[in-house]
Amino acid sequence: MATQPVPAKYPSGGEYVDALQHPSLAFSDPQLRQGLVRLDALGMPEPISGNFASVFAVTGNDGNSWAIKCFVRPDPDRQRRYAAIASALKALNHPALVDFDYQTDGVMVAGRRYPLLKMHWVEAQGLMTWLESHRSQPSHLLAIAGQLVDVISSLERARIAHGDLQHGNLLITPSNELKLIDYDGMYVPQLKGLPPNEKGLANYQHPARNDQDYGQGLDRFSAWSIYTSLIALASRPELWRDLRDSDDDTKLLFDAADYRQASASPAFTALRTSGNPQLSALAEKLAAFSQLPLANVPALTAVDDTIRLAAPAAPPAATSVTSSAPDWLTDHLAPDQRSPTAQAAATGPRLPQFTGSYLRVARAAAAVGLLSIVGLVLVVIKLPILAEIPMGTWVAAALASLAALVGSYRAHPVVHERRRATARWVAAETAAVQAQATFDELWQQTGYTDMELERQKQAITAKRDAATRACLASTSTAQQVLQTSLAKIQRERSNTSNSQHTREKQRLEKIVAEHVTRTLQNAVITRNPPPGISSGVAANLARSGFRTAADFVTFRTVSGNGRYDTIYLQRSISDRGTHVENVGTKRAKSLMDWRDTLITMAQKKAPKQLTSAQRRDVANELLRFTKQLDQQETQAKKELRDAVDLAKQKEKAQQTTLDNELARAENASHDRRRNFDRRLTGARSDATARQQEAEQARLVNLAYADATGPRFLRATFGL
Repeated sequence: MATQPVPAKYPSGGEYVDALQHPSLAFSDPQLRQGLVRLDALGMPEPISGNFASVFAVTGNDGNSWAIKCFVRPDPDRQRRYAAIASALKALNHPALVDFDYQTDGVMVAGRRYPLLKMHWVEAQGLMTWLESHRSQPSHLLAIAGQLVDVISSLERARIAHGDLQHGNLLITPSNELKLIDYDGMYVPQLKGLPPNEKGLANYQHPARNDQDYGQGLDRFSAWSIYTSLIALASRPELWRDLRDSDDDTKLLFDAADYRQASASPAFTALRTSGNPQLSALAEKLAAFSQLPLANVPALTAVDDTIRLAAPAAPPAATSVTSSAPDWLTDHLAPDQRSPTAQAAATGPRLPQFTGSYLRVARAAAAVGLLSIVGLVLVVIKLPILAEIPMGTWVAAALASLAALVGSYRAHPVVHERRRATARWVAAETAAVQAQATFDELWQQTGYTDMELERQKQAITAKRDAATRACLASTSTAQQVLQTSLAKIQRERSNTSNSQHTREKQRLEKIVAEHVTRTLQNAVITRNPPPGISSGVAANLARSGFRTAADFVTFRTVSGNGRYDTIYLQRSISDRGTHVENVGTKRAKSLMDWRDTLITMAQKKAPKQLTSAQRRDVANELLRFTKQLDQQETQAKKELRDAVDLAKQKEKAQQTTLDNELARAENASHDRRRNFDRRLTGARSDATARQQEAEQARLVNLAYADATGPRFLRATFGL
């Protein structure tokens, strides 16, 4: 394949849409020239736009359909890449791969040809859409997972990597066959040494992948991620709802954050605690692979045994609170907080037991106390036997026994444990309140993030409206200018409705006027003086600038107030005139009569019609004038189009800028929201755990409620 020069600039998606309205002119491929491009609701070619290309569907007259990829960005290595990829895939010949034809001059836009990629159109659903309707059919998911292992293993054996393995490039046909598409970033051995031209979707890529990674192991981590997701959904369909937002179209179950923090990831945690040993093992594998260098990730292999799809056994209840509690305490806990043994052995509630040496001390103290009280009574009644013992001794003995009794109660392990249980309950309640406050604060911040995005959207919408109004105003102004110009041109056209005759008449009048003017200019006063004009007067006239009949047109008289009037000869109607010596009213009238006679004679001798040549000149002049009006009209319309195009280009540029601004705002908001969501998930889990701990601590504390002084006294006295 001969190397073609790479255009410095490629057409936009919109320019391809314009060109493909006429496939017979745009395409060089005979099948495509006779095909029909799929149209949208407006009757225009319908593109599927991507980062590097726009894809169009074309159906031929033989019933075959193709996906036509038209590139919008240059790549100096594209031709070499596709030649190598085509050769490698042809040798592999796997049913999950789609044949393609790279045509270096496949499509013409604005008179210039550009390359295209022609692939057979695959009537299929994207993996994401397919999973929405098939995730409750585990056998279908396992079949797709098996096909994934097959195609990835085939590529691995051929030392080929797709480069962007993700749900958007996996299609499922109506017969549930897997198809792998989009080979722009594919690696084949012939391309060794070239840099990669894309990084792949982050939610499927190893966290350590960088711009230098481009080799046969490029798909391994992505394949494990997709395979694990399919196996997980086959075993636990509810994970589709639990681990994803309803409108999330960027991942299956895992995202980039899960790979970076696998130990704290909700997705990995859900798989580890699913109760399915195989699924847990897969999760551990993928988590471990995320910590390895990319080159050390092993090739994808299927699970050893058939995946177990039965419902998992309920995970054992946490026993950290009750494991060290005495046997009697378990009878005061809720059934789900007891150990299985305690639940099975429980026959009814039992009170905490006051036993041990402390109880023996209490009993001894009680006996001493009772004896002291008896002694006091006997002393009071003056029994001779005890009268010799001082009353103070009996009081001291009674107080000592009471102190011993109280001390043994306070020092008893059950009472001590009751105080500890109360302290733990208070601490757990405090921690639960703090955890809930943290969650509430994060939730409020999430709301602020949404409000800020909405505010930015409203501001951008206002800018869009302003740009549209500016475009409409510019267009309206240009149209008004055009209407004014066209009205003026139309008036001039109307004025030329009988223009041939009018212009011939005007030309003849001009010729007659020129003949009269020449006659007057040739009538020299000194050579042929008018009647009453002597040679001396003629000389005076000549000295004043009146040499011929053409030098004056009339005269005016200025009254002398009873004396002689003064005559002024005028060179034009607006001229104030010049007085010539010895030229009075009579001589001035003689000059005027002489001039009028010359004019009459000249008019009689002037041509009465135009010559053929003169008529042709008039016709040509009229034709030139008409063409000039046509040119003016064309120019006015062109100026309108240019003004409208300029306004639209300006609006489009502004809209593109606003689109980018909105995309940045949405991406930033999405990133913040994802961060908040992750933190909310952790805060929600923490708040729930703290509430559970507080409840357990409350129940434990409640169980010690019977460890009271009266209960201790009853135990002391055996009641």
